[in-house]
Formats: sequence, C-alpha cells, structure tokens
Amino acid sequence: MKKSEECPLLPTCPFFNSLSLPGSAAILKDINCRADFGKCERYKRRAAGKEVPDNLWPNGKLIP
Repeated sequence: MKKSEECPLLPTCPFFNSLSLPGSAAILKDINCRADFGKCERYKRRAAGKEVPDNLWPNGKLIP
C-alpha cells in the first residue's frame, strides 16, 4: 500500500497513538486510517476545521 493512501493525520492522531494494545491499534489503523480514511469521523471533523475530541472513535462514537 502506498504511503499516499494513508490518512495524512495518522502520525499525529492522539486516538491511535495513545492506544496501549499495539496489535489492536495496527488492525484499527489498517481499517480506518489506510485506503478509505475519508469515512473516518476524526478525519472529517478535522478537515472541516472542527474540534476533534481525543476519545472520538473513527465511527463517530465517544468512548468514556
């Protein structure tokens, strides 16, 4: 997969870079941050200039 197909926000995304389970984080990054990252709610909010809570999942749900 080409680097250009990866979300440009991934290197600084506090959600994915703070996950304590590296295996799970890798799977979630493959699903949400590579290829079709335009569906990610975190990406959409940032692209629209809106605030993105650190606990916002890519599907738009907030975790406690």
